[in-house]
Amino acid sequence: MGRWEPNARGRLEQSALELYLERGFEQTTVAEIARRAGLTERTFFRHFTDKREVLFSAPLREHLATAIAATPAATAPIDA
Repeated sequence: MGRWEPNARGRLEQSALELYLERGFEQTTVAEIARRAGLTERTFFRHFTDKREVLFSAPLREHLATAIAATPAATAPIDA
C-alpha cells in the first residue's frame, strides 16, 4: 500500500492490533506497525504519540464493548 492511500490511521490501528496479537505488545515496534500498514514511522507519529495509544483507539473500544455486551447478565462486572 502506498502512503497516499486513504485511512492511514485505520490501517495503523489494524496493523498494530494484528501484531500485538501475533507477537505481543512488548515485542512489537512502531517500525513494524508502520511497515505492515505500508506507511512510515513518521506517519505513525502523526496519528499516535506512541504504540500504547493504539490500544485505546476506537476499534479496540468497539471490540471490548461488543465482548462485554455478549456476556451473560449474571456475570460480575470484573469477570466481564
